[in-house]
Amino acid sequence: MDKCVLIVDDNDFNRELVKDILEDEDITVYEAEDGSSAIELLESEQADDIDVVLMDMRMPGMDGYQTCRKMREESNAPILFLSARTKDSDKTLGFSSGGDDYLAK
Repeated sequence: MDKCVLIVDDNDFNRELVKDILEDEDITVYEAEDGSSAIELLESEQADDIDVVLMDMRMPGMDGYQTCRKMREESNAPILFLSARTKDSDKTLGFSSGGDDYLAK
């Protein structure tokens, strides 16, 4: 069974970097440049393919926390926050939004 990851980040460089690393490991990658695009993708047929979501916290419009809460209505896939934010309060908010883990960049 092929693995599939959804990367949600408004930074093109970050998305491409993570995508390249994952694709080198034969992992299928979907990309979303913002929360709204991620939700649309999850509402599509492709949602069943997604094994893990890697999400940035800071994005324009719907931030990572809001996106995570909305994603939980559609998916049980693990959501890992990738963020430069390292405060305990940021981590707590990530977990309370439905995130499964928090990795500081």
